[in-house]
Amino acid sequence: MAATWFFYTRNQPSALATLEPARKLFVTPTASAPNTWRVQFDAAPPSPAASLLHHGSSAEAMVENVYALLRQGERTSALTQTRHLIANFPNFQLGQLLYAELLNEGLAQPIDRKEIPGKETASGQDRYDELLLESNRRLNRPAIHTLKGLVPSNIISLSPQNPYLIAVDASKSRLYWFANKTVDPLKPQLELLLDTYVSVGQKGTGKLREGDGRTPLGVYFVNKNLKGQPLPDLYGAGALTLNYPNAIDVMRGQTGSGIWLHGTPSAQYARAPWATDGCVVMSNPEMDRFLRLKNVEKTPVLIADKLEWVSSDRTVPDRDTFKKTLDQWVRDRQTSNMESLKRLYSPQFQRDGKDLSVWWPEIAAAAQVRGNGEPVNLQSILHWKETQDYIVVNVTNPNTPRGKTPQNLRLYWAKEGSQWQILYEGPV
Repeated sequence: MAATWFFYTRNQPSALATLEPARKLFVTPTASAPNTWRVQFDAAPPSPAASLLHHGSSAEAMVENVYALLRQGERTSALTQTRHLIANFPNFQLGQLLYAELLNEGLAQPIDRKEIPGKETASGQDRYDELLLESNRRLNRPAIHTLKGLVPSNIISLSPQNPYLIAVDASKSRLYWFANKTVDPLKPQLELLLDTYVSVGQKGTGKLREGDGRTPLGVYFVNKNLKGQPLPDLYGAGALTLNYPNAIDVMRGQTGSGIWLHGTPSAQYARAPWATDGCVVMSNPEMDRFLRLKNVEKTPVLIADKLEWVSSDRTVPDRDTFKKTLDQWVRDRQTSNMESLKRLYSPQFQRDGKDLSVWWPEIAAAAQVRGNGEPVNLQSILHWKETQDYIVVNVTNPNTPRGKTPQNLRLYWAKEGSQWQILYEGPV
């Protein structure tokens, strides 16, 4: 990408001025060019996150370091760091932008972008604005130290058998990849493996139909790891496929498919915050790290407009109410109380386009525990809210015929009035 149009003027924001409001900036006209403005950073110390990332080698860590140096008045060091950035990541367009603006800022008479013939095009302006937004999203992300000991509020329970969990905050353009260190399922303990910038749908979130350019919201699960498979360059290093549309999406009439977590085209290090056809996209180096992990299939993926972070041992009335209902479901299966069990299934139950009357004989037969049968093992319980409250529960049923693998079941619950009822139950 040509760098000649990456400059800022009195009426134009700059990639050097995308810090949060708390980090005060002073903008003053230069004596030699009164209509051209420069950015001067105050002497505020770098944030804790910036200090932690000072020696980082990732593109995002290097950008953070550039801004930390500028806050300290170290423009020459910042320029050197930016040279390293674009040398290591030549397809990182935001890095190229920062380098061009730092060079321009150092001129005795900085160039006004409006003075460059043919560069002020609609597409050029749009791309410039996208890079400014990307810079803002990267720099104004929640500091890692502020999330220590917290988990996304969507997690009700998490079994130690789930090795990972992924959470996406679309409003911050962030993806959080956790290793699951949980001992007590009701007190999830997560270790952050990666906090990274991502892109979502060009039209935002809340996918409803095929081709609407939106990323779906809710809880999904990784189906396949496509590392090493022949994919178009659009998918970069590879992809993890998701189970969109899930059972709730189908019941609500949502259409579309092919919602993946994947890398970027080879010509780009990153895409704009809103740029995909509905997928969640991260840089290739970071995507490659996770494609190499084992047992990523069935990993829960939370996609939210905005994540709420809470203490893992919090008391949540709705969670406790649901847990009592879920315990009853387990108990009714264990005691073969079919009359009580059936009341937990919604009249709106649906699976493969068929209602409860069709599926009840199979559900009841699977629930019958004979002899020394064991209760089902709960794997994960995750909550989200859209038009109503939903909870998805993954369980393993150990009571299968001898020699057969225990059956994995997935249940979707909805809060109907004050009661939780099952909308879907089926094998994973």
